[in-house]
Amino acid sequence: MSSLSNGTNTVDSLAEVFRCFICMEKLSDARLCPHCSKLCCYPCIRRWLTDQHQQCPHCRATLRLHDLVNCRWAEEVTSQLDSLKINEMTKQKREEKDKCELHNETLTVYCSSCSKCICHQCALFNVTHTGHNFLPLDDVYKANISIINERLGHLKRRHVELICFTQDIERNSENVKAGKDERFREIRNAMYTMQLNLDEQFKMKLNTLNIQRTQMTTQTEFIEHALHDIEHRLSSNGKAEVIEKQQDLLNSIQMIYEKSKTIFVPTPISNDFPR
Repeated sequence: MSSLSNGTNTVDSLAEVFRCFICMEKLSDARLCPHCSKLCCYPCIRRWLTDQHQQCPHCRATLRLHDLVNCRWAEEVTSQLDSLKINEMTKQKREEKDKCELHNETLTVYCSSCSKCICHQCALFNVTHTGHNFLPLDDVYKANISIINERLGHLKRRHVELICFTQDIERNSENVKAGKDERFREIRNAMYTMQLNLDEQFKMKLNTLNIQRTQMTTQTEFIEHALHDIEHRLSSNGKAEVIEKQQDLLNSIQMIYEKSKTIFVPTPISNDFPR
């Protein structure tokens, strides 16, 4: 217990050295006075010196901001001291737990008869443990911790296995995503090709229909013009002239009719678009 207390006191003493002598707190952006080697926070000493105090608040020697020594290593030292202090406190708490409730002595004996950790006074003088079997507590602890570490090793290995499985799943997920993207590109390319083919078929069908429409429109306009001409002649000629020119009119009508018969009946274009 005394060694533990000494260790804690040593850490505390070192921590005091690395404490700002102005604000008495842990150093922040440490600076050192070149005259007395005292450490302080840069914000603290800057505020002190800019308030028209051109001297060290500790040794009273003349001091200016540019005289201060920048101690970049101080922060790392204070961090290490904090870690040491935490470790000492943890160790102290752990050893306080290993105390006998009856005698406040360190537990050093394991009573295998009643499966209990006791101190040497309990083993020697407590009638409760008379005739019991004793083992050194450290030996029992080592045996127990060995078993625990072995099981812990199994658990750690299982943990690593699960991490590996998780990584495998992640890689699998990436592969699945890549496969999906590749398939999507294939489908998109196929759709593009199909669209080009569809457009080409549509253009061909539409071109055929346009040709048919042009033929029909031309012939229709020709017949309409002929009808208009004949009907005009019928309405403007006298009866005698109509009778006289009947055969000519009939021949013209027959010729126009026969000419219209030379145009084939348009073949319907299928609305099916093969792939």
